[in-house]
Amino acid sequence: MDKNTLFLTKKDFDKNQIMKILLDQKSQYTDSDKEILEIIISNLKNDRFQLFSPQEIHFLENSDTSQWSKYLIFRYKFLEFPKKRIVSEFPNYLLIEPVSACNLRCVMCFQIDETFTKDKNFMGQMDIELFKKTIDEAYEGGTQAITIASRGEPTLHSKLGEMLEYCKGKFFEIKLNTNATRLNEKLIHKILQNDVTDVVFSVDSYTKKEYESIRVRGIFDDVLNNIKIFKEIKEKSYPNSKCATRVSGVKFDPNQNQEKFKEFWEKYVDHVVMVEIENRWDTYHNPKDIAGINPCDYLWERMYVWFDGICNPCDADYKSELSVGNIQKNSLREIWDGEKFSKLRSMHLDSKRNLCYPCDRCPIGS
Repeated sequence: MDKNTLFLTKKDFDKNQIMKILLDQKSQYTDSDKEILEIIISNLKNDRFQLFSPQEIHFLENSDTSQWSKYLIFRYKFLEFPKKRIVSEFPNYLLIEPVSACNLRCVMCFQIDETFTKDKNFMGQMDIELFKKTIDEAYEGGTQAITIASRGEPTLHSKLGEMLEYCKGKFFEIKLNTNATRLNEKLIHKILQNDVTDVVFSVDSYTKKEYESIRVRGIFDDVLNNIKIFKEIKEKSYPNSKCATRVSGVKFDPNQNQEKFKEFWEKYVDHVVMVEIENRWDTYHNPKDIAGINPCDYLWERMYVWFDGICNPCDADYKSELSVGNIQKNSLREIWDGEKFSKLRSMHLDSKRNLCYPCDRCPIGS
């Protein structure tokens, strides 16, 4: 879960049950991980539930209790290590891009930038063998969560089903982000057969007029119908599926009605969330006076792998000015620990992000 994501739907949980299981499992772990479990248990005792969003609760409810401690240790590291500027041995979280193109032109997205979408160097599909190489390295290195999506719409890739099948059983979290315009029964079955843990439908509105004014080229009735079909197939054919469905909206107008958004979509999905926009999609032309002054957590939290193997620390830099390497030339581990990524982290720590383009005009870290 990104830190600017607000869950509008809620989920209850039994904190005493979780504490008991974590205490029973604590002896299985190294000293450093025991300390993390002690912090989690202490937070639960004191009703500090930052680690327990509906996303985490859904995972615990649908997983064997033997996995709970390991999963919550991962979630703690994902959320807290970046704040403490701790570089993990290997990226806990990777976002892998099957396709850089998109079939929509959403008003808040960099896909409206024609210097990006009309430049053939930025447009393409990931070769299936490169995808498998990325997944193999991620799995062997210890990545715990992946998102299949980044700059483009993943359902445009003709081999998305094969990609999902190759990921099955390798990670705690396999998330698929989609605008839901191209969902069909065959693809829905592929998603549910291959243990995708989270499917995020990017929708932004509950009315046809508002939706089609935001998600240009999208047809609201088609998207609604596709999400309904997903729900029907999941309930009828995969009643024990662990997959959590989520409708996500981007809040960029104070007049957007979050309550009505939630009430409309919660009938069809497990979670409804709203993401606060950060005024960063046109990063390269932002005024410098909106730039953040603190180090960006993303540098310690994640890495993006574009369709052509380029690795980037951030998708706000959608033209790869900050590229830290290419998996076709170096391993993920070499890139994560490499000179370029390390230098970028150091510049942020040394209050020199104003010397990094486009970090010098990005509001993350304000």
